Amino acid sequence: MSNIDVFLETLPVMGKGMAGIFVVMFIIFLSIKLLNSTFKVKE
Repeated sequence: MSNIDVFLETLPVMGKGMAGIFVVMFIIFLSIKLLNSTFKVKE
C-alpha cells in the first residue's frame, strides 16, 4: 500500500471536516446578521 492509496482513503474524512468548518462559519455569519438586524443602533 503506497502513500497515494492512504491519501485517497483520507480524502473523504478531510472533505467532511472542511465542509463542517464552512457550515459552522455560515451559521455564525447568519447569527451575526440576524443580531445586527434585530438590535439596530438608532442615532
